[in-house]
Amino acid sequence: MRKIVLFSIALFLFSCFGNKKDIVHTDSEISTDKKTDTLSFDTKGETETEILTVQNASISMEEIRKRIRSSTFVTEKEKEDIKALIYENDEYVKQNKLEITYISEANFGITGGDNWIVRFSDGVIVIFVINNNMIVKNYSTTTFNLAEYSAFDIMRDIPGIRIDNSTSVFGDFNGDGVDEIFIYGFYGAGKFIVIYSYDKENDDFFNLYCRIPFEIIDFNHGPAPVEFINYNGIDGFKVCIFEPEVAGGPGWTPSPSPRNNKWFFYTWDAEQRQYVEVGEVID
Repeated sequence: MRKIVLFSIALFLFSCFGNKKDIVHTDSEISTDKKTDTLSFDTKGETETEILTVQNASISMEEIRKRIRSSTFVTEKEKEDIKALIYENDEYVKQNKLEITYISEANFGITGGDNWIVRFSDGVIVIFVINNNMIVKNYSTTTFNLAEYSAFDIMRDIPGIRIDNSTSVFGDFNGDGVDEIFIYGFYGAGKFIVIYSYDKENDDFFNLYCRIPFEIIDFNHGPAPVEFINYNGIDGFKVCIFEPEVAGGPGWTPSPSPRNNKWFFYTWDAEQRQYVEVGEVID
């Protein structure tokens, strides 16, 4: 459970989280150029086939919200019982005297017991699998305090169940019947969106889309850098992009990216099982 606390930021951004082995999904990775070429918007109908393909693979925002509203709700006593179980049986929690600041039952599709999502006072979110008052296994990731990064509520347009005062929410974002975790990640100079999903085959979590760089436009007044919307008949989310310059990185040039401070639209592609970039949002 603790390796994630010790991992470097670079590993966290490029891979999965938890106390499991890193997972590489090279077969599902596609470059920005490829996504833009094959799925770009064209209001004149020149790419109608591609638009219809993406639209059929997406899920309506109303369905997302319906699934989130129907998530399991448990009593306060049940929550307190699970908290007591974790306090008593998790050695790291006991040794470091961590406080549980948020707890909820969730459905990540992890077998072997009930799935619980827990946030601790040290800035870590842990998914516990609990069966017959025993902790079967757990997976963890970092999280961030919203107030430290924005006075404006950047979570306002993110559907899902908010996790305490963090930059994370969980819910069924892609309509596959199980929950995912959406995170605004603030990693030093880089700010990235990640959406995590549980992978049964590898028994770990992985990024449905890794490293979408975003920008907070105004600390006090917003707007939110991500908004789930329907655009040109397609459901997904738009992001205010800001690609940081990384000296020595692939394709690096000492000048700002022409994509910076522009809004790009992403939608769920069921076949590739990841979010794909469709194109720039034009008002």
